[in-house]
Amino acid sequence: MPKALYIDPNETLRPKDHELELPKIPVMTYSKTVKEELEEGNFTKEDLLRIYRDMSYIREFETMLNLVKTTGGYNGVAYNNPGPAHLSAGQEAAAVGMAYCLDTDDFIFGSHRSHGEILAKGLRSIQILPDEKLKKVMEEFWGGATLNVAKKAYEGKDVKELGIRFLLYGAMAEIFARTTGFNKGLGGSMHTFFTPFGIYPNNAIVGGSGSIAVGAALYKKVNRKKGIVVANLGDGAMARGPVLEGMTFASMDQFNTLWEGDMKGGLPVLFNVMDNQYAMGGQTKGETMGYVFPARLGAGFKADAMDAERVDGYNPLAVIDAFNRKKAYLLEKKGPALLDVVTYRYSGHSPSDQSSYRTKEEIEAWEKEDCIFAFGEKLKEAGVADQVTLDMIRKEVDANIFDCYKLAIDTDLSPRMDLVKESELLGDMMFSNQSIDSLSDAKPDVNMPLEENPRVKQIAGKSRFYLDKDGKPASKMKTYNIRDGIFEAVA
Repeated sequence: MPKALYIDPNETLRPKDHELELPKIPVMTYSKTVKEELEEGNFTKEDLLRIYRDMSYIREFETMLNLVKTTGGYNGVAYNNPGPAHLSAGQEAAAVGMAYCLDTDDFIFGSHRSHGEILAKGLRSIQILPDEKLKKVMEEFWGGATLNVAKKAYEGKDVKELGIRFLLYGAMAEIFARTTGFNKGLGGSMHTFFTPFGIYPNNAIVGGSGSIAVGAALYKKVNRKKGIVVANLGDGAMARGPVLEGMTFASMDQFNTLWEGDMKGGLPVLFNVMDNQYAMGGQTKGETMGYVFPARLGAGFKADAMDAERVDGYNPLAVIDAFNRKKAYLLEKKGPALLDVVTYRYSGHSPSDQSSYRTKEEIEAWEKEDCIFAFGEKLKEAGVADQVTLDMIRKEVDANIFDCYKLAIDTDLSPRMDLVKESELLGDMMFSNQSIDSLSDAKPDVNMPLEENPRVKQIAGKSRFYLDKDGKPASKMKTYNIRDGIFEAVA
């Protein structure tokens, strides 16, 4: 118990202030034009065109998956994908704005609807990594298996252009359950990850990343690692236990009152709510929730409301502006933070969802505000691009998506695991007897040497076999158990 924290009955029972003051939470405060951003030197024209390009990649990627699921093919090339597809068309600005502010030391964790976040983070990582490092990452990943196929979509020598094909192909192959995918086809649409780019696993459990990301932030903190951690969540997930527990853990006062030295300060985790207005089929505002805006929840966890803010997720520059401020806040050890990024998903929960819970007029009204079209118009107004330039970008994007699609569905180039011929393959992968590089070589901070720890001594005396020397079942109290295994792994 923290005896150092004295609870004064006088202050507790007779407070000076008789009201709790809650901080005001900013709502849609960004108002700069593209021209103003250029004049201030915050972006170059090339930066802005890449933002447009990256949003276009996500849109066409999701369009391709939707057509495969609903029509059995894409651009006249048939393919049947029986796997899931939770699409994020409409949410591109939110994903690209997030990724623009992150580097490979920053980790993202996602949801079942995170294709766009994966692509955005991957495209940004490709852009900022030095060519030699990027090339090394691609060549060493799965012994070059993914890269060797991706090369068939690009014959040039530009490493970053090759990196784009590598990303597109690796993600598609994973979704289509191919061994050349980022996770050998075993992760699929909802569990894809690529850690060299700071892309950590998505999660089919609604809100699952709300607690896992907090653990990653704690890892960064205690090991003094660079970067922040982003938990990408939907507004529906704000009712889920893993998210609320994660926010509670991350907001604990002890990080500031009991932790000392350079360990003092909050966790570097951002709860990034992709507020697309719906959970699976329930409308969070006005129906299933009472917060009206997810940003309001911040006031329930920290005195500064987690520095919460509600942001225009249809404008990538507004998202970038907010993300830069939240990242600075986290790096100052003030975390956790909360962003409510307002967006909208055009498709249903999945392609089989007919959106019976909303009107056609509502969807069309949001489509008229389309983030890619609107951003393109802003670029034209600022003289960054004309329509011909934007059309050329979209044309190149579409061609690259199509090229990678054809490679990803080619059974010869992109095979599936044959678990009939290799029935033990999954077991061999799980229990490989191989070692992996440690995430850190730092010595752990302990109260006493491990060999003097009472629990270590207790476990050392336990039997690691379920039968005793006479062949009879050993006492459960004297047998090594799963709790002991967890303790040993942590210790």
